[in-house]
Amino acid sequence: MYIQKRFSAADTLIYAMLAALALLVLIPLWRILVISFSSQEVYLTDTYHLIPKSFSLTEYKRAFGSLGGIVTALLRSVQITVLGTFISMILTSFGAYALSKRDLPGRAIIFRFIVFTMFFSGGLVPFYVLVRNLHLIDTIWALVLPTAISTYNLIIMKNYYASIPPSLEEAARIDGYNDIQILFKIIIPISLPVFAAVSLFYGVALWNDYFLATLFINTNKMFPLQVLLRQMIIQDMVTAEVGVMTSGSNMEQFKMACIVIGMIPVLAIYPFVQKYFTKGIMMGAVKE
Repeated sequence: MYIQKRFSAADTLIYAMLAALALLVLIPLWRILVISFSSQEVYLTDTYHLIPKSFSLTEYKRAFGSLGGIVTALLRSVQITVLGTFISMILTSFGAYALSKRDLPGRAIIFRFIVFTMFFSGGLVPFYVLVRNLHLIDTIWALVLPTAISTYNLIIMKNYYASIPPSLEEAARIDGYNDIQILFKIIIPISLPVFAAVSLFYGVALWNDYFLATLFINTNKMFPLQVLLRQMIIQDMVTAEVGVMTSGSNMEQFKMACIVIGMIPVLAIYPFVQKYFTKGIMMGAVKE
């Protein structure tokens, strides 16, 4: 017999708090969309409206026409994100699989050295000198190789692999599989939740990163989307200060349109990996 559960006062309070937190996130996003799609006349006369009173693609047209390279920058960001995520997942999965082996010689020492990098680094200048000496300046490799492995993501995958029953590998070895075959044919296929979660971490970080590009990229055609949007906003700020803003445009609306352009790819991909996200993080973050 099905018994309907009644909500207690505590449950009501929890749901009310969660709803309030959701509104704190959704309202700013909704306002960004409303501003970016509003016409200039409506925005200037009614700045704080949350219900769309007009519809205009002027700022989006302006964004795609600015500096003549937003499409190229968008494709460049996609290239960096896909290539960087692929390289990062390959290297992270290899490293995590090796560190998950209890019989690995020097495993504890190696793991301590890896964790040490989470708290201390060599500094920005040595980092730049290293990339320059490797002749990676002004190449896509400067954006994906130096930060290819995240220690945090490596630990998540390592803990996930360690939670897999050893009997699976033992059975595979009886069938004649070596370590590489076990990784690709046994471990990775049953690790899709953590793979999806860590891939999302790497992908979002690569998509949003602009610091490495401003540090290592000198050619405009090599700039990813985030750097180009930053340049466009700075350019608008400068033109506004000297009083030469083009007619029919608004700097605030233009900023909102740039933000939406940068968010759309991530928002389009996230729903497809959401079901793996929580499961992968929880299973990889708990050490048995």
